[in-house]
Amino acid sequence: MKLKIVFSLILFSVTLLLNAQVVPNRTGSKITKEDAQAALDHHNKVRKDVGSPSLQWSEELAEFAQKWADQLASEGCLMKHRPGSGEWKQQYGENIFWGSASSYTPLDASESWYSEIKEYKYDVVTRDNYYPTGHYTQMVWKNTTHVGIGVAICADGGIIIVANYNPAGNYIGQKPY
Repeated sequence: MKLKIVFSLILFSVTLLLNAQVVPNRTGSKITKEDAQAALDHHNKVRKDVGSPSLQWSEELAEFAQKWADQLASEGCLMKHRPGSGEWKQQYGENIFWGSASSYTPLDASESWYSEIKEYKYDVVTRDNYYPTGHYTQMVWKNTTHVGIGVAICADGGIIIVANYNPAGNYIGQKPY
């Protein structure tokens, strides 16, 4: 009986390890591996809750997010998404977080985006529900496979955190999962 319990625990542990996504030592942005891992783990937990597959960390997306976070910080930390064209053209899904103190982390940003779940009623994305729930639905979008996050400190001591997702989600007329 004890052997059966030990074997079950080992099998469970191996399953968890095989399903866990690990952030590489080089994140691709200014955030630490530990902060990146915490944000990725949170994303994957909430995705699992709705049956969406786990995300993988992308150094390339993190670098892309970092460049936009740095740009926003240089412009006074205005919280705005990348434009649809030009030098800073958006190519991926995007979530942005601004905090008044530099002590906020990518996990704090992820938890803030997730908090929109309270406004979400499982339905297709529309122009009406996109704005109050779009951060959440991007986090759990079933076809998204990769995420990368960047962070920049603002001149006033605040912080801007940008996450980019590939492929993008939040298509009007579709359900996220």
